Amino acid sequence: MKKIIAIVSVCAVVAIMVFILVMNKKSTKGKTQFVADISSAVAVKAVEVKESTYSMGFSSSGVLQALRELPFVSDISGRVVDIYVDEGSAVSKGKVLIELDNEMLRVDVASAKATFEGVKKDYERFKNANAQGGVTDQQLDNLYTQMVMAESRYIISKRHLADASIKSPIAGTINKRYVEVGSYLNPGAKLFDIIDDSQLKAICFVTEKEIITIKKGQAVTLVSEIFPDELFTGTITFIGEKADRSLNFPVEITLVNKKRELKSGMFVSLYFNSDTQKEGVVIPRNAISGSVQAANVFVVENGIVKKKPVVAGNMVGEQIEVVQGLQPGDSLIIGGLINIAEGSKVRCVQ
Repeated sequence: MKKIIAIVSVCAVVAIMVFILVMNKKSTKGKTQFVADISSAVAVKAVEVKESTYSMGFSSSGVLQALRELPFVSDISGRVVDIYVDEGSAVSKGKVLIELDNEMLRVDVASAKATFEGVKKDYERFKNANAQGGVTDQQLDNLYTQMVMAESRYIISKRHLADASIKSPIAGTINKRYVEVGSYLNPGAKLFDIIDDSQLKAICFVTEKEIITIKKGQAVTLVSEIFPDELFTGTITFIGEKADRSLNFPVEITLVNKKRELKSGMFVSLYFNSDTQKEGVVIPRNAISGSVQAANVFVVENGIVKKKPVVAGNMVGEQIEVVQGLQPGDSLIIGGLINIAEGSKVRCVQ
């Protein structure tokens, strides 16, 4: 009897041990499968889609230009004997830039002056004689015509002499010089590039959706990569009436106060503020896959990636408006997009 009890006890112990081993194996297998599932899932960053109130302001990129840029050319002929400015020189309107050889011009002025004064004296004598009947009206008229022609030649010769001292037509800075002492100029020869940077303007292009939200006189904020910590202010002074081939409209913004450190040709970002408020869904621009015209986003549903087509609206700063395709509560993937595709297993991380 004791022997039977001992055998039964041993069998019970063995059964318990087998049961424990089986359960441990199932638990280990489940944990292993869980770890494997986690390991195969791609880590992505996701945010919950929410509706918000946002401004209809937008941004654009532009290039600074001087108020005026003049390619200054010669309108007379002559040999250069003196140049009074060089590249970088500041000039005022009317300042003499170049002196041409004027020896023959001075002789011509003296000759024209003498001719005019002689004919003028003759006219005065003929006029007195005509009053006494010694000279006919026709003779007096002929001499008057000669006097007018002589005066015209004298005026023209003086103008040519004055033009030999080539003057700056605007105030500004000599940006480039194309002429040297001793060279001979012909009409149309390029002399200088003169820029008037007393004021700067930024030229940019906006879309047809954006142009209806702006107007002349509106304030615009400008940011330069060269001076990232400083904000500049300008006003809209020109809005194009016709779009280019890419359906964008030119807009000109003039800086309110010209900053010395800003130069013509610098790249700037322009921020157009708007008082118009709108409520809807906006998402980060980098969450969009494909082009804005054929936009798609990726969302997470039960750990699986789903691709959704969306209709994109206006840019709102660094974000973009989504008019159709997303609903509040959707889990939108905004990080790790390069590693996923439709149907991928993912796990969301902060």
